[in-house]
Amino acid sequence: MDQEVINNDAVVVAPHLHKVIFENDKVRVLDVEVKPNDTAEMHAHPDNVITVIQGGTLSMTGKDGTTKEVTLETGATFFSAANEHAVSNNSSEMVKVIQVELK
Repeated sequence: MDQEVINNDAVVVAPHLHKVIFENDKVRVLDVEVKPNDTAEMHAHPDNVITVIQGGTLSMTGKDGTTKEVTLETGATFFSAANEHAVSNNSSEMVKVIQVELK
């Protein structure tokens, strides 16, 4: 991992949302829970695969300052390229995902 990613690591920036549940030299697996009114400052993820355990809508703000609403459907699995974002849950529902970060 490069220094910028290490400095902006999701687990370091937002440990209240991201819990490491497994790690080896190939992957790091995060249990991510974003409760209503939770926020996380700008943080980074390497390429990763996400499985949505409990869906909902989150506000995601990119490095360029653009904010968009992202709806995650329960049961969906998808690939996400390396990115940096801030997140907030403005809904009344918790969003829970398992995120497998590739090293």
